[in-house]
Amino acid sequence: MEKLMKLVTDTLGVEGPLAAAYIVVMVLVLIMAVVAGVMKIVIMIRYARADRMHISSNLTGVEAARYILNKAGYTDVKVKKSGFLRELFFGNYYNILTKTIYLRSVLFQIDDRRSVTATAMAVQKAAIAMYCEDGDRQTRTRNSLSLLGIFGPFLFIPLLLIGFVLDVFVLKTNGTMSLLFLAAGAIFLIAGFLVTLLNIPVEKKANARALDLMRKYELATGEELPVMKNVYDTYIISYICDFILTVLRIVQFILEIVIDIKKD
Repeated sequence: MEKLMKLVTDTLGVEGPLAAAYIVVMVLVLIMAVVAGVMKIVIMIRYARADRMHISSNLTGVEAARYILNKAGYTDVKVKKSGFLRELFFGNYYNILTKTIYLRSVLFQIDDRRSVTATAMAVQKAAIAMYCEDGDRQTRTRNSLSLLGIFGPFLFIPLLLIGFVLDVFVLKTNGTMSLLFLAAGAIFLIAGFLVTLLNIPVEKKANARALDLMRKYELATGEELPVMKNVYDTYIISYICDFILTVLRIVQFILEIVIDIKKD
């Protein structure tokens, strides 16, 4: 621990409580990153097991989502296969603007699969579409900000670099552009944090509604529903891990700003 403290002190140029706080946060970030990674492996295992189980309804993912939407009266919501690029960035998701559910058709295929996993994922997205169409504020906000949630955290550093380049090499200002682009980056970072925060309640509500819908319309048996719930629950735990990790990274970023100010 003393060697780690000395390394951080020498690297950051600060010591005392600030250096200790940074070490604690850094260690927690590493721990949560490992936990989050493990949970993603658990998701893949449960996902794969359920995907090997043939669904009793014999419906594909697209058919299952369409069946539930029609039964529940949401006939204006469309269900389509997701193209490769859309799938790569969004996976299975509901687009509010086009009122369309997109289901994976290449990686971890859902659209044409007749499995427990395919039905579980498709109906869960149908439940999210229903909440959006019902005007649920949390769900609509999360889905509206999904693009920022995906790209926001990755844009933060590039925006800082753009501001620095403009200040030093182009406009030769005294840090004005850096501050402006820092503010823009912070907005993207906050948007990404908000999406991560809303993921938990939104997905939890959608999971419960999906299970109720499949039970009500007899789309899954008493043996299949617990398997689906296990997959859903693992996703929720993963979202919680991601949220904690995001919070810790924000704290780490704030500490780095404070350390830079102290050094100056």
